[in-house]
Amino acid sequence: MAEKRHSTIIIVPHAHGKVFKIQLSPVLLKSLMFLGVTLGFLAIVSLVASGTFLRQRAMYRALQSENKQLKKNNQRLEETVGQVQVRLAQFEQRTKALAIAAGVANLFSDSTPTSTGVVGSGGPLNKLAAEPGTLLKRQDQLDKQLAKVEQRLSDQALMLSHTPVVAPVVGVITDGFGPRMDPLTHRPAFHDGLDISVAYGTVVTAPADGVVVYAARDAGYGRLLKINHGYGYTTMYGHLDRFLVKEGARVTRGEPIGKVGMSGRTTGPHLHYEVWKDGEKENPLYYILDAF
Repeated sequence: MAEKRHSTIIIVPHAHGKVFKIQLSPVLLKSLMFLGVTLGFLAIVSLVASGTFLRQRAMYRALQSENKQLKKNNQRLEETVGQVQVRLAQFEQRTKALAIAAGVANLFSDSTPTSTGVVGSGGPLNKLAAEPGTLLKRQDQLDKQLAKVEQRLSDQALMLSHTPVVAPVVGVITDGFGPRMDPLTHRPAFHDGLDISVAYGTVVTAPADGVVVYAARDAGYGRLLKINHGYGYTTMYGHLDRFLVKEGARVTRGEPIGKVGMSGRTTGPHLHYEVWKDGEKENPLYYILDAF
């Protein structure tokens, strides 16, 4: 019978201590080795798992912090969007008011309605959609609408600057527009303008912007000056003593253009003033807003 082999472990605690011997059978030794390897493997796995857990925990905390920051950012964004909504609503209302003043109130009829009432109804506004794309689109629409309103107002301002709405001189109206008795012939005649009596040499000013198209002597009007203001308006100034501008000169409202005299058919110093619109005689009093 073959002798069983054993492995012996001798433990010597110190020089004079009792010696301990532990005999291990091959099966037990293998079992212990397997157990050691298993424990070592488990230890490595545990270390790796611990490291992974720590990393995940750190990532989780970072995500928590990032989430809090994102919540704050979202809150600030919501507040900003709310402010933008309010400003756009106010901007739209002011643009509509300008559109009404400019005579283009129907400018908003083609756009997506954002109010519960029509223009000028005073109704409350529906809240604008909060999507950035929608807000940007509405802003672009309002920019285009405002540009049209500004262009219309600019055109109206330009037309107004070329409309003879102020008196060229301020004095006493001795003859108005319409039928009258001619002071020289004493016969019925039609008077084409206003006769404004003022002192000899009184400065005559342009009632609107325009271009001098005539500055010469005329048989009946004496020294006669004509200004083409555009937009169908022409004004005439008769019986002048002298011209202060020449033909072709551009003049602006309030600019001196001549002086009152007694040239032509007249019984005393005065300005004969006419207004023509689209080739038709008009009563100058219909246009003068600052006098008479």
